[in-house]
Amino acid sequence: MRQLFYTLLFLGSLPFLLPAQTSMVTFGKNRVQHHRDFDEWMRYESDNFVTYWYGEGRNIGQSVVQMAEYDFNYIQGILEHRINEKLQIIVYVDLTDLKQSNIGSEEAFTNVAGQTKIAGNKIFVYFNGDHNDLRRQIREGIASVYLEAMLFGSNLQEIVQNAVLLNLPDWFKDGLVAYVGQSWNTQLDNELRPLLVNSEDRDFEALAEKHAQLLGHAFWFFVAETYGLSTVSNLLYLTRINRSVESGFLYVLGTPYATTLNDWRNFFNRRYALDRSDREAPAEQPVEVRNKREVPLTQLKLSPDGQRILYVLNEIGRYKVFMQDLNTGEREIIHKGGFRNAIQATDYNYPLVAWNPSGQEISILYEHRDIPRLIRYNLLEKKSVEEPLGTEYHRVYSMEYVNPSVLVLSATVQGFSDIFLYYPATRQSQRITADFWDDLDAAPVQVRGRTGILFASNRVDTLLQPARLDTLLPINTYDLFYYDLENKPGELVRVTNTPLANERQPIAIDSTYFGYLSDRSGIYNREVGYLEDYIHHYEQEITFLDGSKIQLNADSTLVELDSTQVDTIIVYPIVKERAIVRATSNFDRSLYTQSVAPRVSKVLEYFPAPNGTYRIQVSPIQTTALTPPPRTVFQQDRRSILSAADQLMESPEETITEEQVLEVVEEITIVPETMPEEKLDTNRIDIDNYLFQSEFSDEEELAAPVPVEPAAPSAIDDVVTMVPRPRPAQAGGWRQGTPASRVYRFRPGLIVPYRVAFRTDYVTFNVDNSLLFEGLDSYAANPDGFNTQPLSMLLKGNFKDLFEDHVVEGGLRLPTTFNGTEYFLVYHNRKTRLDKFYAVYRRNQRFPEEGASFVSWRRENNIVLGQFGVRYPLDIFRSLRATGTLRRDRVQFLATDQTALEEAPSPDITQRAGIRLEYVFDNTLEVGLNLRHGTRYKVYTEFFKSFNLEFVDGFNFDLNRGFMGLAGFDFRHYQRLDRRSILAFRAAGAVSFGQDRILFYLGGTDNWLLPRFNQSIPTPPEEPGFVTLANNLRGFDLNIRNGNSYALFNATSRSACATGSTNASNVMLSNS
Repeated sequence: MRQLFYTLLFLGSLPFLLPAQTSMVTFGKNRVQHHRDFDEWMRYESDNFVTYWYGEGRNIGQSVVQMAEYDFNYIQGILEHRINEKLQIIVYVDLTDLKQSNIGSEEAFTNVAGQTKIAGNKIFVYFNGDHNDLRRQIREGIASVYLEAMLFGSNLQEIVQNAVLLNLPDWFKDGLVAYVGQSWNTQLDNELRPLLVNSEDRDFEALAEKHAQLLGHAFWFFVAETYGLSTVSNLLYLTRINRSVESGFLYVLGTPYATTLNDWRNFFNRRYALDRSDREAPAEQPVEVRNKREVPLTQLKLSPDGQRILYVLNEIGRYKVFMQDLNTGEREIIHKGGFRNAIQATDYNYPLVAWNPSGQEISILYEHRDIPRLIRYNLLEKKSVEEPLGTEYHRVYSMEYVNPSVLVLSATVQGFSDIFLYYPATRQSQRITADFWDDLDAAPVQVRGRTGILFASNRVDTLLQPARLDTLLPINTYDLFYYDLENKPGELVRVTNTPLANERQPIAIDSTYFGYLSDRSGIYNREVGYLEDYIHHYEQEITFLDGSKIQLNADSTLVELDSTQVDTIIVYPIVKERAIVRATSNFDRSLYTQSVAPRVSKVLEYFPAPNGTYRIQVSPIQTTALTPPPRTVFQQDRRSILSAADQLMESPEETITEEQVLEVVEEITIVPETMPEEKLDTNRIDIDNYLFQSEFSDEEELAAPVPVEPAAPSAIDDVVTMVPRPRPAQAGGWRQGTPASRVYRFRPGLIVPYRVAFRTDYVTFNVDNSLLFEGLDSYAANPDGFNTQPLSMLLKGNFKDLFEDHVVEGGLRLPTTFNGTEYFLVYHNRKTRLDKFYAVYRRNQRFPEEGASFVSWRRENNIVLGQFGVRYPLDIFRSLRATGTLRRDRVQFLATDQTALEEAPSPDITQRAGIRLEYVFDNTLEVGLNLRHGTRYKVYTEFFKSFNLEFVDGFNFDLNRGFMGLAGFDFRHYQRLDRRSILAFRAAGAVSFGQDRILFYLGGTDNWLLPRFNQSIPTPPEEPGFVTLANNLRGFDLNIRNGNSYALFNATSRSACATGSTNASNVMLSNS
């Protein structure tokens, strides 16, 4: 068995060691830089990380540094592993900027929605307005780097050995990374529940093929809950040692692999059976939306009259905005844009849509070349006005109309997501919030006769004060807050206070009620609420006989107070607003999106399904209170764990409900204020609210307590809040017990500019016979016919800077015949959108020749070539390329004896200048070795002009020599047959013209170990300028056809036979 394995290993390695000589056709995708922000990078080195950011990403970079250090020890504790070197985190302002980066290969940035990208020890993160999601990316990135080091080792021997023999299923690795990134939460629970309840696939592995990350995450959650958290690292260790998942399960868990997966299924089935009881299904009258291809639906808005809907379908980047009539079902495309991109992560944030309150205008916000653009489309005139949004906006997350001329936006500016009013007519903005807390889902409401804004935020207080990121991290759950646009107070009204739940997507219902979505029960349902006045507290004003006054809380007393000096004491109430909420739905699945038409009291509801389908319905708005929905098993377990860990406040601050307000009615006598209102005294000291500041800047600072405004008890009587100190937002899905005693102190003085420094990317030694630099051989250098490239030893090194904007590659190749050398040096400059490269190549070969004496003559062929090329990317798939070439070919006979010195012909030197123009398209996605999906093609033309430039006897420049032209195309399409099989089509052709022509040889195949040349096929009598290989033609020898032009079409079927089963044992067999 061992001999068979090594035999297969050797045979499977031959194609890698000995690639056959064939025509070299380069395609490739592009990275497009739309701005120059990447010109100035900053660097910050903390205890365990080196973080980089650019431009206005400074605030994001600081939060990344602090959150990475905050969770680092905990992640090390879970995985029980250490890495000596510091990890590098590269921070991008948004997803669009991340996709412009040059870092990483095409495979490193393939589209895996929701997964953090890594390359070596570099972690790529971006900001999407939510610091909780940014924190997830950081944790997943750290976990990915650690997992690669754990599973594949740290030295070369371990990496090679495990890469060949250890092939883990995707759910194992992706699920563990997701599990470390964030613990199980209500969102994940709601994604898995319908998948297990409604799916026809009962097998874990069958489900994991389609939902690897979710199923893997659920599995590791099950393992930790059932066997303990330490089991995770033990399972990883033994899986690596035994190079088998099945053995790791058996040795650590004590049960076979299949039994463990069955236990996992039973674990969740029991939970979800209890969750489905006492809940209601959505109505059975859905709105039909034609979407046969099950393209993701990203935006959904109901018109003000309730008769039409707007929605967006986004197919991996190619989006369409539809307007559909609810009565007739007819729809029309209002706007479309983008292109399908399966290589990079799809941006589902754009486009945003909004209905003007008039119902006759639609606003569409989309992004073009990293610039948000606003379209206002008039439905009556069928005309649109388009203009760029303000340059200060990095990204917009939500958009709604306050009135026909004002929009409210939730957007990122200078690295913080805040609320803005935008006036399209003048393109001016007004900032509502200005702090580091995340403010999302802004929606206008009309309550109590006033216009205001409801929005979701993870802030801890209600004060509208500019705040700087310091010792508090914005990683709490989301509550709702109300801002009065008419009175514009300096304080917000807290609508909800649920640290174990999130409230999102507020909507206006009528002049009294508003609504929102809450997952406090474990399933997102609708709640409604209204505002009322209440007495927040009492204050007293003491006036003395000399006219001086003191203001303090009514419950406060002065230790030394001479009552004889007191004139009057006035006690008066401080009246504020608060929200009273009630639950109005109890669905058995999460309500994902809602949109409302207040004038007709209708609401549009969107329920997604796990198989890509969804249910959309329009129904009347209900404001009648229901019995609070029962909590899911997951929510109950989480609360009990927190209670047992004594992590709840003794006097919880909760959301107020209508029932509790009606339980206790307190009569309060308000003492009227008799003194006139006094101007604010800026010198007065508030004796109840002050602190001392240390004069030492380097003193260790402990996290300050977070003031949380008191609120009345909640209707849902056991809703609790967390201890108000900086710590992980466990209610948002972070693991309980995350060790973080304090927030890392960020020191701005440690920020330094990044300086370009090269590092070794790789140094390789190969044995191959591939062609370098287009493979054009001078015919004069091959008088005996075409010579295939012999097997050669290639030593190549690649050096890059950190951001891979500059790449230097050099190499040396020696043929196994030891009759020559090849050198090359290439420099790529990809700093800007216009990529440039410089190349120098030299080849020297010597061949024996029959001479006029007994000593064989030796012919030396020498090629010196210099190239300069540019590439201008039109988008990620299309590019225009131009390459200029200077080339000198020299054929001479060496003076091996006196006869050769006297009688050998003089050197034949040919100098040429050329230019090559190309249009390249490539959207292929590599799914395996020599397996691709998609299309790629190029159309090219090339011109060479011979000249003579000499400086021997003065200056001589002659252009009256040969001219060569070339035009051609190469089209390839890869059609998927099944998971690991494709059908590859190829059509290619070229024609050469001019005085000097190219002689093409057809035939051969890729990875041909011993290429054969057909000598029986004659060549044209005209002497060509160059000879080269055309495209391969499988099943035929080289030179099965030749000529100055060619056309070729072929089709091949490719399949990775060993991967028809999911139990392929190693990487080598999986690509065979």
